[in-house]
Amino acid sequence: MHKLLLVVLLISLPICAQTVLKDTLQFKGSFNLSGSLTSGREFQRTFQFQFDPTLEKRSWSFENQFRFLFSDADNEVLNRNWDALSLLKLYFNGQKRWYPFFVTDLQTNLGYELEFRLGYGGGLTYKPTLKNNNGLLFSVATVYYRNRYSESIFVNSDRIGNQRNMLRFLLHYEGSTQLLKDKLVLKSNGWFLQSTRESADYIFKLYISLELKLTEVFSFTTDYRFNHENVSLASLDSNQQFTSIGIKANFK
Repeated sequence: MHKLLLVVLLISLPICAQTVLKDTLQFKGSFNLSGSLTSGREFQRTFQFQFDPTLEKRSWSFENQFRFLFSDADNEVLNRNWDALSLLKLYFNGQKRWYPFFVTDLQTNLGYELEFRLGYGGGLTYKPTLKNNNGLLFSVATVYYRNRYSESIFVNSDRIGNQRNMLRFLLHYEGSTQLLKDKLVLKSNGWFLQSTRESADYIFKLYISLELKLTEVFSFTTDYRFNHENVSLASLDSNQQFTSIGIKANFK
């Protein structure tokens, strides 16, 4: 899997290099370390890091989201998940209100016993202009996914086999609200992915975070993540939930 992540990066870099001569290339992004501990009937801990580098010019941007999540309970590993999402956005005449994009999505998820998930496709984003540094965008896309699981029997599906390949219709929103100007920001984004092959096969994801700015670079963060896969292995829970607190560093 580490080799697959490296291949995605190597393929992506030439795309960014081809237009370097046209205008100034900017590099920015963020790095986040977070985790949580809970005790009671069992001792649980969660650790995650996220790295979001972006290359941007007037006519395009190449955004990446790399995340690793680890969780265990009483020394039994529950999740060891990788996510690598890449977006190539094209801005015609430099305008960013409407723009097309291309996406690749590479995942593993131990909690779902998902050994491999690779998606690639494209779509269109609408980003309205808001006041007071608030942000909002909506995206629609079609993405073809290849999936491989460790088992073959699923709930809410008559298909049997550990490989499930399908086209999905994707809806996405992302928003941010300034609760305290330049100090406290509430962010959220949601994903709905519907299979075109089976009506019962859909995925819903919701991420909510609160960021308190400490300096120009560092912020204190707390977040909540919820995943639901309506078609999952019969021996597992369809829902996953994670909460964590941590430190985020922004760079540009």
